[in-house]
Amino acid sequence: MYSSPYGGPWSLPVKWAIPVGLALSASVALAQENAGAVAPTLKYHSVFSQYQRFSEQPVAPWRQTNDTVESIGGWQAYAREAQQPDPADKPAATPGNMGMPSDHGSMP
Repeated sequence: MYSSPYGGPWSLPVKWAIPVGLALSASVALAQENAGAVAPTLKYHSVFSQYQRFSEQPVAPWRQTNDTVESIGGWQAYAREAQQPDPADKPAATPGNMGMPSDHGSMP
């Protein structure tokens, strides 16, 4: 006759019954303790509220485009534009909406 090293067929559920029971009783006690507390009001802000559809840019002759770039200062004008801060209308990052750090889960 085969004998399991872990006990009979009911030994695994019985081993898990005590930790699960303790966890459930703790959560019920916590819920009863906070029964009178008022939940904070949540605001919903859709990430698609500021979405702009793709629109085709009109194609201009390349000579005209090159002349325009030269008249505004060449590639340096685009480099200065890229270094400008974003408009202030974007919401600031708060601890509640920050993403994971970039090194999260990386190996040393």
